[in-house]
Amino acid sequence: MQTEEIKKFPKVELHCHLDGSLNEAALRKIVRESDYDIEGLLNSMKIRNEAAGLSDYLSCFGAALPFLQSEESLRTAAYELVRQAAGENVVYMEVRFAPMYHGQKGLTQTEAVKAVLEGLEAAEKDVGVKSRLLLWMMRGKAERLNEETLSCAVEMREYGVAGIDLAGNEASYPPQLYRSLFQKAQDAQIPFTIHAGECGSVENVRISVEMGASRIGHGVAIAHDAEMKAVVKNRGIALEMCPASNLQTGAVKQLKDYPWAGMRSEGIPVTINTDNRTVSDTSLTKEWELLDNFFGPIDGQALKQAADYAAEASFLPRTEKEALKKQIAEKAMQLEKQRA
Repeated sequence: MQTEEIKKFPKVELHCHLDGSLNEAALRKIVRESDYDIEGLLNSMKIRNEAAGLSDYLSCFGAALPFLQSEESLRTAAYELVRQAAGENVVYMEVRFAPMYHGQKGLTQTEAVKAVLEGLEAAEKDVGVKSRLLLWMMRGKAERLNEETLSCAVEMREYGVAGIDLAGNEASYPPQLYRSLFQKAQDAQIPFTIHAGECGSVENVRISVEMGASRIGHGVAIAHDAEMKAVVKNRGIALEMCPASNLQTGAVKQLKDYPWAGMRSEGIPVTINTDNRTVSDTSLTKEWELLDNFFGPIDGQALKQAADYAAEASFLPRTEKEALKKQIAEKAMQLEKQRA
């Protein structure tokens, strides 16, 4: 499928980090007239080595965080991210961020969350892309900070916070260390996804599912584990796959080893996402181009299936999921008619 056709196709994104997706339009608004080298800043936020490894990949976030320490900057970053996604026909996206990382100048987690929600809401009104927010708890951080993040999710769930996540150093901090937090989330009926299987551990995926995760961030480690693949398939647990990022962090060594096509053929609900648009220098269109170039040709059926999987796995209420699927079907049908 040609790039322009991929770009026009309705898409859904479930796994996109705000601080890893600070784009040029947002950065220019945030720094305004300050004497910054915008191009140099943006380059410092991008991974240089295409097989850098997870630690080098995560270091890129440090370049963006100093510019995301005020309500105005967070509103701007959220707004411009959704506006960017609208340009490639994303019809729904879930943006995630860790509010504990945005208090360097005194913002509380609640204030940071409210600012991002305001940016998402403004973008939805202006460009028509529905979006929701996931709050990201951090492995290795103080329990009180993660407790505060969970409390924010409960407090703000009526205002656009759709769920929570756990990210960070998966190898050193396996998911069971955070079991009590996720039990509290279940008790509060807050849905959650967990970054797992990115560092090669099938066991981390297994434990995450046992703890109640209804989606898995990445999950590529289960590619050769028949039992775990059967579990996620039978339970309808979507994998939030991020091809470019997974190559850059070393979750997979080569594109030929990427398990998307194989797991899709087995009926596992696999979704395609950017992870970090700026860090990985990517977009959903580029992610699909990457797959098309190696596993192609990608057709409209594959794109629609991924969008439907993502709509079903979204943390929206049932009625909104169905409305989203209808929207995807209608837009896909319009494109097919145009091609005929």
